[in-house]
Amino acid sequence: MYLVIGANGFLGSYCIQSILEQTEEKIAATARNIQGLCDCERISWVECDITREEEFDHLVSVVKGYDRLKVIFLAAYHNPDLAAQNPQYAWDVNVTALSRCVNKLFFADRLFYASTDSVYGNSTDFYHFKETDPLNPVNVYGKNKAAAEAVVRYSGFHVVRFPFLIGTCLIPGRKHFYDKIVEDLKAGKTVEMYEDSYRSSLHFKTASQLLVRLAEMQGMVPSVLNVCGDRDLSKYDVGIRIADRLGVSRELIRPIRMAESDGVFKTKRAVSTLMDNALVKEILHLDTIDFQI
Repeated sequence: MYLVIGANGFLGSYCIQSILEQTEEKIAATARNIQGLCDCERISWVECDITREEEFDHLVSVVKGYDRLKVIFLAAYHNPDLAAQNPQYAWDVNVTALSRCVNKLFFADRLFYASTDSVYGNSTDFYHFKETDPLNPVNVYGKNKAAAEAVVRYSGFHVVRFPFLIGTCLIPGRKHFYDKIVEDLKAGKTVEMYEDSYRSSLHFKTASQLLVRLAEMQGMVPSVLNVCGDRDLSKYDVGIRIADRLGVSRELIRPIRMAESDGVFKTKRAVSTLMDNALVKEILHLDTIDFQI
C-alpha cells in the first residue's frame, strides 16, 4: 500500500502514474481539494491539509491498518519568493507540520521525503554535490527543507533530493513552466531562458519512476539520495531541447544571464547547483540517468 501526501502536485501526479504502472499496489492519495481528481479503483482519495491536525489524524486512521505502508511525502510550501515573504507560514508547513506528520506515521515501513538541491547552495567551478557534503542553503525555502530533512533522517526515514524538474502537467486545468514554454514556441513567440544557471535536471516522469523503484527495493536504502540526471544543463539548454522536440527554430529560445536579471526573483537563489548521482545509480544498477524531454 502506498500513501502519497500531496498527490495533486506536479510531481505527485507523476508518482501516482508510476505507482500504477510499476506496481500492483493500491494507493491512498491526499490533496487539499479532491473534487474532480483521477477516478481509479486502485486509488482512494483523502482530503487532507497537513497543517490541520484533525485532518491528518483522520488520514492516519485510514492507513494505520495496512501492512508494509510506503509513504511518499511531497507536500510543501514550495515557492522561494513566497517562503521569504511568509517565513512563519513557510516554517509551519515545511517543518512544523512535516515533523508532526512524520511522528504520527512512525509505523510506516518506508517514508520518502522529497527535498531539493536548494539545500546545497551554489556549486563553485561546476562542483557536483554529494549526499555527505555540508548543506549551505541561500534562502528561507532551502533552510526550511534542510531543517525538515533532519527531522526525516533522525526519524529513520529517507530523504530524496531532486533537481530542477520539468515536464507536461498531468493535472487538468493547470500548467507547468514547460507547458507555457511549449505554448509560446508553438505560437512563434520568443522565450527567454538562463544560459548561466545549471542544474542536474530531470523530467518529472523519470524522477517519479526512480522514486518508485527506490520504494520497491528490497533491503537497505540510504537515508539520503540525490536523484538527478547525469548532464549539467542550463535552462537555455533545456529550452533548446524543447524547441528541437517541437521542430521549431532554436532562435526562439533567447539566452539571458541570471547575473544580469535583477528583479526577476524577489529572494536570493543559487546560480548553479549540480548534484552527484553515483550513489543512486549504484544501488539501482543504472549506467546512466538521462534527461529526456
